[in-house]
Amino acid sequence: MQNNKSATEYLDSIGQQLGFIDQYYIQQADQNDAQVIQKFKKVYKYIDEAYKSNFMNDDGLFSVYGFFLQTVKKFKRKLENRIYFDKTDYAATLEKFERTQTKLVPVYKDLILDAQKQERIDLETLLDSNMIHHIYTKKELGQFALQLFDFLNLDQIKVPKEILGDLINEIVMNYNVVPYHNFTHAFQLSQLLFSCYMKSDLKKFCNQLEIFSAILAGLGHDLNHKGVNNMYKIKKSKKFNILTSEIAVLENMHCATFFNIIQLNRKHDFFQYMSNDEEKTLAKRLIITSILATDMSKHAKLLAKLQKRVECTKQFDQGEKNDLIEMQRFSNERLEDRIFILNIMVHACDISNPTMKFNNYMNWSYLLTQEFNDQTIKEAKIGVDVTGFLIYKDKPTYYGGQTFFAKSLVLPLWVQIGELYPELKYLSEEINKNLEILQQKLKQ
Repeated sequence: MQNNKSATEYLDSIGQQLGFIDQYYIQQADQNDAQVIQKFKKVYKYIDEAYKSNFMNDDGLFSVYGFFLQTVKKFKRKLENRIYFDKTDYAATLEKFERTQTKLVPVYKDLILDAQKQERIDLETLLDSNMIHHIYTKKELGQFALQLFDFLNLDQIKVPKEILGDLINEIVMNYNVVPYHNFTHAFQLSQLLFSCYMKSDLKKFCNQLEIFSAILAGLGHDLNHKGVNNMYKIKKSKKFNILTSEIAVLENMHCATFFNIIQLNRKHDFFQYMSNDEEKTLAKRLIITSILATDMSKHAKLLAKLQKRVECTKQFDQGEKNDLIEMQRFSNERLEDRIFILNIMVHACDISNPTMKFNNYMNWSYLLTQEFNDQTIKEAKIGVDVTGFLIYKDKPTYYGGQTFFAKSLVLPLWVQIGELYPELKYLSEEINKNLEILQQKLKQ
């Protein structure tokens, strides 16, 4: 395994990971996890002593134990999620920040989480595009995710409920404890996609397998996200001379993690319950393309294509017909059109915070601001150029950034979706309301 660390740095990293686990998590680990931790410590002690006594050289260390650090990190991630399973992502992150002495940006303390937690989630709640997610635990959100599929009434999908439940639980376990890109965010994407599907003619456009796959893609679209963006990954790889693709670095990793979960345990393999290879291929294609569509570097291209096709669809519906309009309009008879629309919807739901009521919108953006600021600290620590615009400066700068993001990127996308599905126009209208509030905040 190629490594960006010297042997000494590599061993120190393993020691730090095990030290963190030993200091903070060992008391909360169950018997099985505790046994695994002890085994890890024995392996670490052996390779540390073997290397320091020259019994093992650099090549031997990396060729035999090159994946050990990743194995420890993966175990730590799942252990964290098991420990925090009955906590909200927000509470888990705060607790972790306290342990790691992470500095909070001022707006992080402005979160408003005074909503009443419901004892039982019903269809009306899951249809609410302004659902308050941060008051629910990982366990509860996993259960709600399973309910989404129940309410869809997908009688043509033969995946047993227990298989789907096990898969969702494993997806939860493969997210990290970070401020924003955690399972709460993944659920929010899928829940809004569910809401849009149920409220609009999107349900007449796509078939059951397609919406099933798109919602699964939403749940898995940020798997193993560590709270840093693609540029950080690219800058780090260049700094340490690691050969890596510079195209959709994170999104490709999220896809790989999703399919690794399925490959490593047959009880998570929902593909085995599909009727034929054609269905399996379609489901895989939709999951992959939907996750890849969340890469923000593709936003402008996707939006331009959507605008042109929405225009042609409206012209066709108004009676204008020619070969170009026929080719460019959306038709549910074309598989490529159905895939594109669902890709667009997953992408739009991924950046949908400004479609919520203002306080809820701000809650999400405060969390993302914390994560952005944390990234700049990591950039400075590893010695790469710091992404200046991600540093939290002050409230006016923050409101200005939100105005640019909502007005320039999110609003045009949801306006086009509203043109295609009028029942969803209320989402772009909510963005405009939030932009008015942001302008008022900037004047204060």
